[in-house]
Amino acid sequence: MSYYDKKYIKGEHKKHDCKDDCKKHEEKDDCKMEHHKYYEKEEEEKGLLTEFDVDQFPAVPVSSPSIPNLNDAIAEVEVCVDDRSDRVALDATIEWQPDNLSLLGLVLEILLAILSTLGVVIPLAVPATFRIWRKGSTGTVLISEKTDTSSIAAIAITTLTPALGVNIIFERITTSIHAVDTNPPIGENEYFLTIDLGPFTPVLTGLSATTAAVLAPLTTIDIDRTNVISYTFTASEIEANC
Repeated sequence: MSYYDKKYIKGEHKKHDCKDDCKKHEEKDDCKMEHHKYYEKEEEEKGLLTEFDVDQFPAVPVSSPSIPNLNDAIAEVEVCVDDRSDRVALDATIEWQPDNLSLLGLVLEILLAILSTLGVVIPLAVPATFRIWRKGSTGTVLISEKTDTSSIAAIAITTLTPALGVNIIFERITTSIHAVDTNPPIGENEYFLTIDLGPFTPVLTGLSATTAAVLAPLTTIDIDRTNVISYTFTASEIEANC
């Protein structure tokens, strides 16, 4: 944790307060004041973290052809990096659940039609892909990408006539992500957490028109921020080991 992050921590009175220095300067942006970068840095950071190591695959940043819509991000955190050797540890915990899926039709008839058709693929779980992005002086970079799945938790019968109505309920999942940005640029860095539908490819070719119509809701499944129930997202600056 850098000196600048300490001013946000509530607790016992600090020996040195950044605000005292700001009174002597017209510039009040802590991160841009050069004299703050090294002022009593060794004393302030002693005992906070003596050693940190990380081994992760793939190495960051992760290349991605996609362009994120950060307006739809789940959460956002920001840290100020003051040394080129600093790293940023990122932790996210997200509780999420896909929307219920409603099917209408004769289940037995559908199953028989599927069994008699080769090549049909009906997923029994809905995947969600979580991404952590960094937005800083070098642009927007994908730092970490993880995928988790929610399987069918229950099947509720909603109607009996004239056709059988089925409501498929998916599991509520808690996904945890830990990643490290090993090469953040100096200055203010914003980190965004996003959620999207993961790889989900039902194959319904070869089915009769009636069966395909009944299973059509499978092709409309989506995952976005509305499926998030709760979350925690943190970023911690970590100084070099030596």
